[in-house]
Amino acid sequence: MNESSEDEDRRPGRIEAFETVVSAFEAPLLRYASRILNDRNAAQDAVQEAFLRFFRYWREEIDQSPRVSAWLYRVAHNCAVDHLRGESRRHLLHRRHAEEIEPDLPPDRGSEFRISDAAARAAAALQSLPLRERQLVVLKVYEEKSYKEIADITGLSTGNVGYILHHAMKKLAAELKKADAG
Repeated sequence: MNESSEDEDRRPGRIEAFETVVSAFEAPLLRYASRILNDRNAAQDAVQEAFLRFFRYWREEIDQSPRVSAWLYRVAHNCAVDHLRGESRRHLLHRRHAEEIEPDLPPDRGSEFRISDAAARAAAALQSLPLRERQLVVLKVYEEKSYKEIADITGLSTGNVGYILHHAMKKLAAELKKADAG
């Protein structure tokens, strides 16, 4: 980092404004990234990286505007996708070196973490969706974002958001119906 950008980072009020943004967006971004990654620790890493990038690269006024929100969601999403890609590469390497492939077992969540069967089926159905569809469903259903906000976050048009969400919800319904029947 050069000296002038370091001076800009120390501007009076910039750190306080940044802390306000972190306070406002940390919990929603963690929820979002956790649902994309299905891993709380990885989600914390992705959100932390998003905030670091925000502090480093955002040169406009730091506030809680929709532009800041969209930027943070998009960067958190990109960090989450990067994590998934890295995990996918590591998994492939481990799989190539393994002599036997063990059956996939759901993680033991411990006795203090219990969710209903319906919630577990819904979470499994959500994970069955492709990443783009899962991202949009999480933003709409869990984060309660409007089509416009989702479009700003993802870079898609609002019409495309609606189209993808419509088909994703149909897939979710079919997956849940299949799980209930099976």
